Amino acid sequence: MPASDEIGTKETRIWNMLAAQHFDSLILTRRDNFAWITGGGRAISAYSEPASPVYLVFSARGKFAVGFSIDLLRTAAEELAGLGYEAVPLPSFGQSPGEVALRLATGRVAADAPCPGAEDIAGAIIKLHEPYTPMELARYDDAAHSSGRIMAELARWVQPGMTERQVMARAWEMFVSAGHEGRYMFLGSDARIAQYRHAVFTDKPISRALLLAPCTARWGLLVPVSRLIYFGEPPEDIRRRYLAVATMQAAMLATVRPGVRLTLLRETYLELFDRFGYPEEKTVHFHGGPVSYAGSFWDRCLDPEAVVQASTAFAFYFTVAGVKSEELMLVDANRTWLASAMQPWPMLEIDIAGQRLTVPDILVR
Repeated sequence: MPASDEIGTKETRIWNMLAAQHFDSLILTRRDNFAWITGGGRAISAYSEPASPVYLVFSARGKFAVGFSIDLLRTAAEELAGLGYEAVPLPSFGQSPGEVALRLATGRVAADAPCPGAEDIAGAIIKLHEPYTPMELARYDDAAHSSGRIMAELARWVQPGMTERQVMARAWEMFVSAGHEGRYMFLGSDARIAQYRHAVFTDKPISRALLLAPCTARWGLLVPVSRLIYFGEPPEDIRRRYLAVATMQAAMLATVRPGVRLTLLRETYLELFDRFGYPEEKTVHFHGGPVSYAGSFWDRCLDPEAVVQASTAFAFYFTVAGVKSEELMLVDANRTWLASAMQPWPMLEIDIAGQRLTVPDILVR
């Protein structure tokens, strides 16, 4: 269970935001916001759905958890115990969770998604996710380390001749066993790496190269990571392309500090696309930015007012046809680090303005 001060901090943010925007009550309907406000709790009916089967209501009457009994009983017992919510289980036929949640709310009502009778303030809720509490940042670090370890183990296990589907099945098993939930599970091999930036696994046997590119969530926190494996020495052109994207990753590691404008980050990596001779690659993929429970927000790097905050997370994903560098980066007041990058994966040392920084390299087997 998360510490009470973490929950208290987040609930204070909610009430302060509601007061500032002249709302009296809030209904949370999304799984990502459920995970955030509960310190990593899971509200699940369909893993592929962003909607939570249990709605959380904050009003002058109290805190309520509303849902059909098939979902609410487990959620209340295993995810909400000790957090102060009054459970409101509903029969399978009758009023919907949205209708009952609205009845429990008071005054002017806000919600984190379209909800009849409430005003949608999804963007304002997402902003409350940051900055992360100390416990939350520690959980994010642990989730990223876990993902990095799984990638290294998976890379040692895979063999040429296996199919992409076999490898993804093994990856899924390993992530689920470690408490992760699959979100964006991409994987491609050989020529498909250059053909598709979001390669979905097939029954194709793996021959010479494999790009693992999963984005999983643990405690609701998203961890995007990519790793490139070659069976035998990669072609010189692949080495050159990988150096380009790895340098972009290192440049972000050197630049991301509290107070730095997010537009400067974008200017920095776009200039590197030009410097390395791949200007056409600037528009074939998003390049990343801040990341949280609700996803990655590349568009914040277009906002001239946005700056890096302490106790936040970033995910940058740089691609040039045939290669990719994607890492989970954490920022606190004193340092910035690649939480998903670790030994025994081979590391590439890159000089950025006199700083010697290490980022994951291609694994050659």
